[in-house]
Amino acid sequence: MKFVHLALLACPMVVWGQDRALTIEQAVSVARARGPLVATAQARRMMAQGRARTDGAFPNPTAEWRRENLQSTLQPDIFATVQLPVDLTGRRLALRSAGTALLARGRADSSIVARQLEADVMRAFWRAALGAELLAVATEERQARENVAEFDARRFREGAVAEVAVIRTRLESDRARITEAAAHVEAARARGDLARLLGMPVDSLPPLTELETVASLPELPDESAAVTRALAQRVDLEALRYAASEAGHRATAERRGVIPDLQLISGYKQTSGVNTGVLGVLVPLPLFSRNEGPRERMQGESVVARAELRDAELRVHGEVVAAMEGVAAMRAALAAGTAGIDGRAAEVAQIAEGAYREGAISLMELVEAQRARAESRAAALRWTVDLHLVTLELNRALGAPLLETR
Repeated sequence: MKFVHLALLACPMVVWGQDRALTIEQAVSVARARGPLVATAQARRMMAQGRARTDGAFPNPTAEWRRENLQSTLQPDIFATVQLPVDLTGRRLALRSAGTALLARGRADSSIVARQLEADVMRAFWRAALGAELLAVATEERQARENVAEFDARRFREGAVAEVAVIRTRLESDRARITEAAAHVEAARARGDLARLLGMPVDSLPPLTELETVASLPELPDESAAVTRALAQRVDLEALRYAASEAGHRATAERRGVIPDLQLISGYKQTSGVNTGVLGVLVPLPLFSRNEGPRERMQGESVVARAELRDAELRVHGEVVAAMEGVAAMRAALAAGTAGIDGRAAEVAQIAEGAYREGAISLMELVEAQRARAESRAAALRWTVDLHLVTLELNRALGAPLLETR
């Protein structure tokens, strides 16, 4: 499988030109390697890293050289000093802690983007595969209606049926052709969406494997255990926890910012030809501004971050319960034998076609049997996709690997 993935990346036209169908695992691998949204995940890490470095950086010292008494008969006074900001309250340490949380949040955000990309690719793959198979169903039904129309046309030429019967069968053939054209449009749109996620032109997209039949669904864990598992391993919750931690550290930094940085001054001075040293302290006095605005803003952001985390935890709880209920409902339908409806409908349509040729049933009865076959096959295909999607949704809600085997 690894060799196939490398081959897909290295020489896609050669491999795909040999009619080798693309699997869903290969599609996800290609999207990870060359999908346009991969850059978004990397950029989120870079943005977080840049901001963390900026916020946690210590201030640069200030060097000054000054010469006084220019164009005067007095001897010049020369100063050479260095000013060094000193953080006495530990504000910058709090900012560095916020930066650490920001970096962790950036990594979590990157994982969120990558995981969302995988889910989007899997959904797009199933939609594209479904579109291709629905198009095949529509094509087969159109051919079946055309065969009936040709059969009635021969019977009309032989004088066995009235002209109105030929017109009606040709009308049903035209309706089937319209349905086929609509299915072709939907299939092309689905392939275009998948190709975009894979980062390739749609005409370079290889054929897809057929929809895999789902024989069973995953076993459901206990609800409380499932919720606990989801709360522990969902990366979106992890990102929100780091966001709340970051906001708390920034609020602490702004509270400590009531007392600004001191400026230590040290250097050299030459006055009237005498060399002396310079030592001083600059103390900003918080008389008119005590950093009230930034303190209120960061306090509000901290409250918002905690509230968003709590809301997300409740949302995850609901998603887990809904996903488990969906799997349970699908499992019950699967156990009831729902998967065999397409086979039974095909058998009925085959019997009806033979009976119509023998004159035992009417045209409308044949059309209804053929339409039931097409609708049943389409429903069975959509049912297969729904089974895949409900498993995907369960894994997504639990924070489990999206390609986890059943």
